[in-house]
Amino acid sequence: MDVFATRRFNFSASHRYWREEWSLEQNEAVFGKCTNRYGHGHNYELFVTVAGAVDPITGMVMNMVELKRLVTMVLDQFDHKHLNEDTPYFREVIPTTENLVRVLWGLIEPQLPKGVRLAKLRLYENSDLYAEYFGRQQQATFNRRYEFSAAHRLHAQSLTDEANREIYGKCNNPNGHGHNYQLEVTVDGLIDAQTGMVIDLVDMDRRVQSVLDNWDHRHLDYQVAEFAEQPSTAENIVVVLWQRLEALFGSQLKHLRLWETANNVFDYPLSQH
Repeated sequence: MDVFATRRFNFSASHRYWREEWSLEQNEAVFGKCTNRYGHGHNYELFVTVAGAVDPITGMVMNMVELKRLVTMVLDQFDHKHLNEDTPYFREVIPTTENLVRVLWGLIEPQLPKGVRLAKLRLYENSDLYAEYFGRQQQATFNRRYEFSAAHRLHAQSLTDEANREIYGKCNNPNGHGHNYQLEVTVDGLIDAQTGMVIDLVDMDRRVQSVLDNWDHRHLDYQVAEFAEQPSTAENIVVVLWQRLEALFGSQLKHLRLWETANNVFDYPLSQH
C-alpha cells in the first residue's frame, strides 16, 4: 500500500488576467481587479504530494532532499517572474491558479524517479484561495475560504437543563456565546478554456454570500430556522450549510470545512475525492 509524503515550497510571481479578443468591459466583468494592465502578484505556496511504496533500505517513499532539488529547479522558472511576460507557458493561456497548478504538474511529474508517483499538487494563491490538481487533464478543484460571525447556545430541548449543562458546559450559557466561523468551500470541474477557471469566482462568491449573509451577525438559534429544533453544534451547522449550498452548486460542490475555532475543525463530507 502506498504511503503519501508532502513537502511545501514557496515562490513569488506576478500575473495578469486578460483576453485580447474580449472588450475591456467583458474582461473586467469576469476578472475584476486581475485585469490591471501592469499585473499584480502573490507569494505562492505549493504543496507537492508524492506517493509510493516505502523503500525497505532507506525507509522512505522518496528522499525529500531530492524532491526539493527537483521541484526547486522547476519553480526557478517562475520565481520572481511575470508569468505572462517571462514564461512561455502563459503567452496564450491565462495564468489562473488552476492553470498554473496544471502547468506545474506537467513539469514536476516527469522529474520523479521510478516507483514514485505524483499524487497531488495544492497551490495557494493566498491564504483564502487554493487550487488542487490530480493529473486529470482539464479537471481541477478550487477552494475558497469565507468568514461569518454568529452567536449560539448549545442546548438540546429533549434533555433536562442539568443534562445540557453536563454535556455542553460553558457552551450552554443561557445568554449564548459566539465565534468567527471560517468556512472553506471546495468545488470541482473542468478548467474553462477561455477563463482558465473551474468556476467564475465572482459568481461563486455571490452564491456563498447569499447563504452566509443570512447567518452573519445573527444568533443561530433564534434567527436560522434549522436550529429552532436542533442544537447549533458545528456538526449540525456544516451539514445545514452543505444542504443550502448544494442547492446552489449542485454536483460541483465537493467539500466543506468549517472552523469553529483554531482547534475545532469539521469536514463534510469526509472524503473530497
